[in-house]
Amino acid sequence: MRVVPLEAFRDKIPFAVAIAAVERGFRALGRGEAALPDPMVLELSEQQAEVHVKGAHLAGGRHIVLKVATGFYRNRARGLPSGDGMFLLLDADTGVPVVLLEEHGYLTDFRTAAAVALTLKYLAPSDTHDALLVGAGALARLTARAMVAQLPLARLTLWNRTRERAEGLARELAQVVETRIAPALESAVRDHRVIVTATASTTPLVMASWVGPGTHVTSVGTGSPEKIELEPALLRRADMAAGVVTRDKVYAELGDIAAGRLPGRESAGEITVADLTGVGVQDAAIAQAVVEALGL
Repeated sequence: MRVVPLEAFRDKIPFAVAIAAVERGFRALGRGEAALPDPMVLELSEQQAEVHVKGAHLAGGRHIVLKVATGFYRNRARGLPSGDGMFLLLDADTGVPVVLLEEHGYLTDFRTAAAVALTLKYLAPSDTHDALLVGAGALARLTARAMVAQLPLARLTLWNRTRERAEGLARELAQVVETRIAPALESAVRDHRVIVTATASTTPLVMASWVGPGTHVTSVGTGSPEKIELEPALLRRADMAAGVVTRDKVYAELGDIAAGRLPGRESAGEITVADLTGVGVQDAAIAQAVVEALGL
């Protein structure tokens, strides 16, 4: 089995490649061409930790992909990362383990950022040249680059609770896109028609009354029940909700739209919302993109 360290692929896969790969994964899901088991979650209350296992196989793919992602939250006090992870690729014909990607959580963030770009492809207003990104952590940093790769942005506005972190991200993006730091979140939301939230917030950040007609919102940081970035009333206001709220309110899963079973944005005045809780097809797609890029 080939063991591939993170340094072999971090920041080496273009976002155009990642977005196309994740789109293939969602399209396969929407067409019923993916084997996708339920995720396994192991909660360890004594250790204040959790272990997540996801997997998928895309029809015709060379590999079955399994991902282990961990969160050990006491690690911060130990000077260790709280999250870690790895991808195991099995030969789809024999089941033999062939590649282990030591991704340490990077590929999860990378494929999530690529999925953000996919939501913007199908749901953002077609004339978008300015967008708002809420958050400035590791996931937000990748998300910013995915947004720039997908949209013809003239400017990206940043907001973060800690302004210094937003300023740091702005410096990182200086050679990629013009940026500005929003002094207040409410006015920034009111001024933009494309909004992406990528935080670990446990209280609503974006209020329904701030969001005007024709706006698209993608919420990235809502992967567990205790996390919330959007006021629930916004979900009730939305004309189109992809993967959020109760089943009767959901317009579509992203796979339905990518597969062409349902349309994306249909009118300029719609309010659309996408919730990006991760699924195994994203992991299978991005892992395949990595091994192909490395010639494995």
